[in-house]
Amino acid sequence: MTFVVAAGGVLGGILVASAVGFSLSRLFAADLTRAELASWSLSTGLLVQSLLLAICVSIAPGCGPAPVLALDLLVVATALLVAPIPPPSPRARGGQGEGAILLLLAIAAAAWLVFLFSAIAEPMWSTDFLAIWGLKGKTIATTGHVPRRLFDDPTLYWAHREYPLLVPLSLAMMASFAGGWNDQALALLFPVCELATLFVLFGFLARRVSPLAGAAACALTALCFPLYRAVNAGTAEVPFAFSLVLVCCAFLDVLDRSLPSVRARLFAASLFCVSIKQEGTLFVGLLALALLVRRRREAWMLIAPPVLHWGALYLLRGPQTRRDFKFTFFQPRHWAELVPRFFHVLGRILGTEAIVGWLPLVAILVYLLVTRRGIADSLLTVFPLQILCYAIAFSVSSFDPIWAVGAFRRIALTLFPALTLALCARLPAGKPAASGAATAQP
Repeated sequence: MTFVVAAGGVLGGILVASAVGFSLSRLFAADLTRAELASWSLSTGLLVQSLLLAICVSIAPGCGPAPVLALDLLVVATALLVAPIPPPSPRARGGQGEGAILLLLAIAAAAWLVFLFSAIAEPMWSTDFLAIWGLKGKTIATTGHVPRRLFDDPTLYWAHREYPLLVPLSLAMMASFAGGWNDQALALLFPVCELATLFVLFGFLARRVSPLAGAAACALTALCFPLYRAVNAGTAEVPFAFSLVLVCCAFLDVLDRSLPSVRARLFAASLFCVSIKQEGTLFVGLLALALLVRRRREAWMLIAPPVLHWGALYLLRGPQTRRDFKFTFFQPRHWAELVPRFFHVLGRILGTEAIVGWLPLVAILVYLLVTRRGIADSLLTVFPLQILCYAIAFSVSSFDPIWAVGAFRRIALTLFPALTLALCARLPAGKPAASGAATAQP
């Protein structure tokens, strides 16, 4: 199987997933731009495809992609019966600053191409891919089911059997379309996730602030090369960053208008987020807390998805113990040991780790001081709380807490695309792009 053939199969699988997601996301996307709808189609499709694959291989191991495709057709047909596809509307024309918008989008496109070519230049090779995400995905793809040994085999203790499974299931599903496991071709999924991140950033900010703000967010995000680099192809970081942007956009829309379609988006985005990484449950929980403080009943749209997700995982794999954390540190008799560990970790984060990125951090602080409040400022309290929770988690590590801090920079970078959303929302509001299918896309 050549790379070209396998890559064509992977792209075909992505298109099928997006088509399924499009048929469903239209039900709650009447006020979204075209760019946003494209991103929601991908996220919803990956979520649905992973769920269908898990169900099919649990009922009929080794069944192949045929049952999933049959269920895909059923989902699409049902969605079309519920809400037929409306006729397309003309695109909106550009407004003021169109030259700057095009320049920023060109920068974003060039940076995205850098990640695309670096991701597919060779088979995925990072340690986390080989030991965790790729191992599980290849095991599911080659055995035709989700074997119990992924969760019970003590020799796979280092493979983090407690992690969510959306990324491995997505890789396994794409491998079935490619006709086999091809590490190099499967890497295409990750540049596509970055592209979807850029689309939703542009579409949301064009709708709520201005197209210039959306283009600026795209450029800043695409230029985050420490996140979008070859080593992260095959891991959960790039899809997780995408999910954080989606759930932030849905959260901000709920604050603006609590319509049934907007609440449905918040639920879907939350479920997608928690299904990728454990940190997603933490982030969604902090957003739910923000809504509860405001006494907003929409908090249930953030609370229910983690409960459903972890309940489904419990049914699939049974109870799983965490090897990374020693929660006995939270007992009062261990507080004397926990406090110095926490301040040691915090000092490392604010010292060594922060010094590495001092220039962008200072630039962000200055920018926040000289700009007016924006529609996404409510997120600016969530990001530091997420970082604080990371510091607490490192403090209760079962191993050396400073060794655990080694992962801080990698997981903190996943917050950057969502941070650009909050930063660029502070730019001066212009003439927003029209909603629905009439809105231009990048």
